[in-house]
Amino acid sequence: MVTGVLLIIATPFLALAQTDPIVEDSNIRPFTASGSISISANTYTASGITNRRAPASLQSTANLNFSLFGFSSGLNLLYSTDQSEFRQNMNNISFDAQWKWITIQAGDVSPNFSKYGLSGATIRGGYLKFNPGNWNIELSGGRSKKAVPSNSQKDEFRESAFERWAMVGKVGYEGDGNHFYLSSHYELDKSKSLNNPIGITPKENLTLTPDAKLSIFDDKVSLESQVTFSAFTRDLNSTEIPLTSTGVPSFISNLMQPHQSSRLNYAGQATASLQLDKFGMQVGYERIQPGFRSLGIGQIQDDKQKITISPSARFFDNKVSVQGNVSFGRDNLLNSRIQTQRNTGISANLKLQATDKITISSNYNLLLNSFTANSGALSSPQTAPPDQKQVSHTVMLQPSITLQGDAKTHNISLSASYFTFELSFDGEGPSVPKGSASDTYSTSATYSLTFSNGLALNSMANVLVNNSSNAESLTLGGNLGGSYTMLERKLTLSLNGGFNQNTNTTTVSNASNFQVETQQFMLSLSGNYRLTDKDFFSLSLRTRGNNVVEGGSSSYSELEANLKYQHRF
Repeated sequence: MVTGVLLIIATPFLALAQTDPIVEDSNIRPFTASGSISISANTYTASGITNRRAPASLQSTANLNFSLFGFSSGLNLLYSTDQSEFRQNMNNISFDAQWKWITIQAGDVSPNFSKYGLSGATIRGGYLKFNPGNWNIELSGGRSKKAVPSNSQKDEFRESAFERWAMVGKVGYEGDGNHFYLSSHYELDKSKSLNNPIGITPKENLTLTPDAKLSIFDDKVSLESQVTFSAFTRDLNSTEIPLTSTGVPSFISNLMQPHQSSRLNYAGQATASLQLDKFGMQVGYERIQPGFRSLGIGQIQDDKQKITISPSARFFDNKVSVQGNVSFGRDNLLNSRIQTQRNTGISANLKLQATDKITISSNYNLLLNSFTANSGALSSPQTAPPDQKQVSHTVMLQPSITLQGDAKTHNISLSASYFTFELSFDGEGPSVPKGSASDTYSTSATYSLTFSNGLALNSMANVLVNNSSNAESLTLGGNLGGSYTMLERKLTLSLNGGFNQNTNTTTVSNASNFQVETQQFMLSLSGNYRLTDKDFFSLSLRTRGNNVVEGGSSSYSELEANLKYQHRF
């Protein structure tokens, strides 16, 4: 019923839909509309476990997206007998128009000005962009967060928040692979938007970001840098710091008055790249100062730095390519924490195009993490945590073969990998934890056969073995399936089945072994029929189960069926 009503309502609008712009060199059109309507029936039964959903249910959905002279909105409807309720949602009304080098947006906008200043945050307001020639000017402003009262029953799954407003600006010049931008972003919490805030404080933030790129020697060498300076006030209720005696201009203090909880910090990155015909090199550096905060990017991990070196090379008419990456990172930049983490990563990738039909890829990764106590930040040496090291190695080999003919195509892919991990602690005594180690071996093989008449077959088998200090596991699995397209590709039938066996053996404290062995199976059958270019039918049957051979919980099985009709417009 809901589906039919919406279709009747939408039909006259669809007849008026136009695609020609009403203003030359713009994207403004009188009316456009698109959407879909669907109805589906589901049945479900289970044995050995409690039903995960209702034995039978009916669900109807409809959505309509439309644009009228640049204003866009939409409507979503959902009715489900499973929850015995009708839900509707009116999409946010927005405006989006482009004319030559001018872009105007209103409603919910997500400007992306800088990585550490404002990056993708949603603002309910407006966005304006001017791009005449090589110049670029962007402005945005509005409400970035609505007020959410403490312990609000209406928003019980959301954290309490003050109403927050934002202003953003960006200006720059770009051309010939070079650019220079200067962006600024300001956000302020309205402290009076909540009557009785609990556990939160109103905040204020002002950022300034210069962003530059220089390309020289016919773009063979490029230098990039982006640094964000952030003045962040954690609590606007804290004591103000007068600036009358510091010589700071009054317009700065009028925009953002410093408080005792205010801090000035920075975060940035720099990259140098060299790109030749057969060789490439990129060197990068990133640093985020301890305590750096920006309201335009939400959560960020501060107090870290990272150096990366990434060489690459190509040989024999690009049939052989090698890529590498070396990184060095650490935290505790000011040596104020009780522990410092350092990590080193080394990776190498080799790709060989042996022939037109054979490709071989290999990869190696080394990751080394170390945690060292900082005695200078401790009140007494006895409280220092033990130093620890984490070392992991990963080796992978992936050959693949493609044999293509006039009527059929064979694809064969093999994969083998080895992963080892070791954790160790320095020191002796009962307070020092014991180390651990594990080794994992895995291999898989896939084969697919595709015919020009619409028939496709596929198969896969995999083996995984894991050995650790007190446990062993073995996983065997396989999948087999196929599909066939007929009736001028209007009907597609698919059948897939899979089987896995897991065996886990654990050594307990009394040196006895506890073993759990389970088997899982899956079988699915689906059919999709395209009645017209806009009307589709689909039917799917799926069964899955778990069989406990030894140990573990009880066995169970499930059977599910779904029939769906969808109309798109």
